[in-house]
Amino acid sequence: MNGDIFKVLLVDDSSDDRFFLRIALKRSEKLVVIGELQDGDESMSYLKGEGKFGNRLKYPFPDIMLIDLKMPGKTGFDVLEWLMTEKMNDLTVAVMSGSWLAEDISKSRSLGAHAYFKKSSEKEEQLKMIAEIEMLLEKRPPKI
Repeated sequence: MNGDIFKVLLVDDSSDDRFFLRIALKRSEKLVVIGELQDGDESMSYLKGEGKFGNRLKYPFPDIMLIDLKMPGKTGFDVLEWLMTEKMNDLTVAVMSGSWLAEDISKSRSLGAHAYFKKSSEKEEQLKMIAEIEMLLEKRPPKI
C-alpha cells in the first residue's frame, strides 16, 4: 500500500456541496484539501498559477481536482475541454455532479475525466467514493 498524501482541489459553486465534500474527505488519511474554488475560471487560473494563485507554496499544484459540471461562467465541461489543450499530465480529474445523466457521464469521460461520481450525502456512498479516488491516485505513474 502506498503511503503518499494526495492534494485535492475542490471546484464547486455550491458552498454547501464543498462543505460536505470536505467533511467526507476528512475520513481519508491520504487525501488533503488544499483549496476550494467556486467556478471554472478560478480553477483555470489556479492550475496555471496565475494572478493571486502565483505562489505555489501557498497554492500548490493538486494531485486531483474534484470538479462540478454545472457552474456559472466556465462550467466543468469548459474546464475539461481546456485541460485537453494543456500539458498537465500529473493532474487527475474527477467530476462530482448531481447529474446521473448518461450524456453527462459520457461527455465527461470523452473530455478526459478520470472518474465520475454522483454527489451523495450517504456515508456508505462517500466511503466508496473515497476508496475509488485513493485507488485511482495510487495507480498513477510515479512522478519523475
